[in-house]
Amino acid sequence: MKTNILVFLFVFLISLSAFPQGRGGRFVYKSAFELNQSAILLFQNFSYSEDSVKKALRMLNDAIYTDSTYYIAYMNKVSLLCALGLNDELLKELDEVVNLYRRDPQLICMEAYVLERAGQKEEAMVKYKEADVMYDDLIKSNQNILYNKIGKAFLQLFLKGKKEGIRRYNDLYHDNKDKVVVYMRNAFINFNRQEFIKNYCIPPQPLPADAELVSTRAK
Repeated sequence: MKTNILVFLFVFLISLSAFPQGRGGRFVYKSAFELNQSAILLFQNFSYSEDSVKKALRMLNDAIYTDSTYYIAYMNKVSLLCALGLNDELLKELDEVVNLYRRDPQLICMEAYVLERAGQKEEAMVKYKEADVMYDDLIKSNQNILYNKIGKAFLQLFLKGKKEGIRRYNDLYHDNKDKVVVYMRNAFINFNRQEFIKNYCIPPQPLPADAELVSTRAK
């Protein structure tokens, strides 16, 4: 289970690393940031109760309405919908994010994981193949972005099987001993597809340790 948690954190970081979270290093709308912050603190402070999650979802909807390009709010909404097991709503939300960020293969992989968990394996495989092509394009355009190479190798675990995924990882590890590559070694070696799909949900965006609940009222 610990390995799965590390993998979920990794795939979440890939997504966050791919896109700016605002303009010029700042959030475009402070209110959207506050709504997102309040939503996450709300369900964390109340032990992820169903009522707090539903209120948090309303706050995240307001954040997205305030700033329709606020990627982190979308991802936090996806996380909560996944926690509630609402696969149809989750896939719909992922479609919305994909329409905004069409060059992110990890978003396509997220759709594939959810589809596979729902038993739609053929539809999931179509998504895996689509993501694979996107990774190839990203790696070709910029060889220096290591996350894309790791993501490509990890995808092979689903597309071609564990043996090929580990082979791709070992090739990458041989050429690059970066700490991020080393960190992912156990995730590849101990990978269990069935357990990964069964337990898949991305964690919400972590907040600073000293974050306090801001005075944004839930509707």
